[in-house]
Amino acid sequence: MSKTSFKDNMGRDWHLDINIGHYLKIKSKLDIDLSETFSSENNWMARLAAHESIEDLLQILEIILEKELASKDDFYEAVDGEVVAAATEAMLEAVVLFLPAHKQKAMRIILDSVKVGMDKAVDKMDVEEDKIREKMTAEIEKAINEANQ
Repeated sequence: MSKTSFKDNMGRDWHLDINIGHYLKIKSKLDIDLSETFSSENNWMARLAAHESIEDLLQILEIILEKELASKDDFYEAVDGEVVAAATEAMLEAVVLFLPAHKQKAMRIILDSVKVGMDKAVDKMDVEEDKIREKMTAEIEKAINEANQ
């Protein structure tokens, strides 16, 4: 599967190939300029990369996949968190490939930095989760011991 593709929970492969028609529809319908990459605070691409804007992702996917979608509801039923993550990766790669060559390298560096930051956040949460579980287990055991006395 290419970097601009993802698979939904029904096993369907979706390929994202952004063209100028998609760009114009996305800009006019969603007020999102795909060529404005991380140029402002709280930018659409930063929110998308951080998985903070599923609505933006889905609306952009609807436009790009418009000809292939039988129905939005059918598509949505086959999308969960894992599919959102895969679709986000494919979308970001498709945007990079859509951009002019002089912007592509800078965008890849920025996206790699975001991915590193997200990976570090997940690692930190894993460590914190273990600490929280240890504390919860100790508190539960203490409460059980006190109840049995």
